[in-house]
Amino acid sequence: MKQLLKIALGLVLCLGGFTACDDDENVAVSGFSLSKTEIAANAEGGKEIVTISSEGEWVAKSSEPWLSISPANGFGNTECVITIDQALQNDVREAEICFMPKGQSPQTVTVTQLGYGKMIHVKEADVKIKASDVLEKRYFEAIITANVSFKITYEWLTENEEGAKLEDWIYVDKKNEPSFNIESARPQSYKVRFEWNMNPEWIERQARVNFQPILEDGGNPDDVTVTPILITQEASPEITDDRAGDSLAILTICERMASGISINSSENMIYWENVKLWERNAEGLPAPEAVGRVRAVNFGTVGTKESLPQEVKYLKYLETFQVYGNENTMLLNIELGSDICELKYLKNLQIGGYGLVALPKDFSRLGSSLEVLDLSANNFTRVPEVLNKNDFKKLKSLKFNGNRRWTVNSLKDSQYDKDTELGFHINMNENPTEIDQLFLWENLEELVLSYNYLEGTLPTYEGRPGWQEEDLKQYGDTLNYLREHPEIPKILPNMKRLSLNLNYFTGELPKWLLYHPKLMEWFPEVLIFNQQEMGYDSQGAPVKFSNVPTNFEYYFEAFPLYRNKYEVEGDEEITDPEE
Repeated sequence: MKQLLKIALGLVLCLGGFTACDDDENVAVSGFSLSKTEIAANAEGGKEIVTISSEGEWVAKSSEPWLSISPANGFGNTECVITIDQALQNDVREAEICFMPKGQSPQTVTVTQLGYGKMIHVKEADVKIKASDVLEKRYFEAIITANVSFKITYEWLTENEEGAKLEDWIYVDKKNEPSFNIESARPQSYKVRFEWNMNPEWIERQARVNFQPILEDGGNPDDVTVTPILITQEASPEITDDRAGDSLAILTICERMASGISINSSENMIYWENVKLWERNAEGLPAPEAVGRVRAVNFGTVGTKESLPQEVKYLKYLETFQVYGNENTMLLNIELGSDICELKYLKNLQIGGYGLVALPKDFSRLGSSLEVLDLSANNFTRVPEVLNKNDFKKLKSLKFNGNRRWTVNSLKDSQYDKDTELGFHINMNENPTEIDQLFLWENLEELVLSYNYLEGTLPTYEGRPGWQEEDLKQYGDTLNYLREHPEIPKILPNMKRLSLNLNYFTGELPKWLLYHPKLMEWFPEVLIFNQQEMGYDSQGAPVKFSNVPTNFEYYFEAFPLYRNKYEVEGDEEITDPEE
């Protein structure tokens, strides 16, 4: 022991001219690294080996005399022995070995030594976190030194104005839970990563992380000295029900979604390029007090792994919400939250390329106002049940195209599960009625289903009611053919744009489609007949319709007054789709 003290004293004297390590500079540097940066020791002390990888000269010093290192300087790669003296009391103590490579930032090894007795010690017992941040930064790491196993529990210390506890905003992901390997009384240091959620409240909130000892020898947990962690999270800024609140909500949403939109917060909101405000004489003004409030907002491309921030619900008079394009969309599984459903004046909603896989159960709350819905380029595998004609009577446009997580040409040989991994997939030969949710939505005027994984034969809907006289009045007397053929069912009667291209359809085009009064306005050669190039369905069959007309002479014979309106010059070959 005397020899060790002499060595330690000598190190202090030799290195007295060096300044102490700054914790903020304890970062990995090129050309110099340490095999470990945290050491836990029991009361008996002992020796630890630290391997240094260096491309140059370095020196080291200890912050306390009970801790020493040998050698204390060197060049290149070296194994150093850190000697820890025996503890003299039942307290936790810490010290550092500061390594100073020539020409580079210093690095430290922190040594935590427990006193006699069983302990669970936390290096930092008071943690303060922001109200919000991007997902990748919403965590803190705790260094826990213990010589007993423990269980992490949480104590929620804050209530909202209604008296409800603000719970479950701190957690440890399962993959980051500490794994114990306690040997006798020898302490170990654990680095535990705690995740945290954004604070939606306008008050500061606190929680306490407790460490409950697990004593396999039947000892008394009260005999274990435990240090808890007190966590304090900042309050979210209060968003008021006025124009200033709208601007704050937009800035907060931009931050939380990492939007690519650049906004100068010092400018008046009227000059923000991605924002449109309600004007006094605007058509559809929801209320006089809506003048000057946000009418439309476009957040452009974003970088988030979460649903829309809860601040969206404070855009009270919003009519149009747009966001399109997220990072690594194909890897995401985002369930849309209910906050967007608070907007009772919302008419146009676009959440495209975001990584959505589900809509909230109360999404139908938007049914009384929503007219246009764009959910293209997400990761849906089915049309959500909540999206139906009964709950969305005002919806005119539905874009549900491009729901492909991965792109494959052959559904038969795909390495991905068609029903859970690829994207929006329906095999209409196996589930012929699954598409009815969309095809029997009479009020729709636009339905875009391009570039999905729809396969099989389109439903014929034979036996369903045909076109009635009152249905045809809007088209004039050119539709005598439909009067004479009541067996052709009336499907999507108000459809102005239907897109089914780049799917995996096979079989015949049904009569309801070939003789639809709006067929020529759908650009069928491109947006209906054209399927996935070099594509194969689940049976390995090439994808294409078997009765695609080479021209539309059959159509003009059925509807002669449409010839002058739609006929394309140069069509000479006649193909009857019924042959």
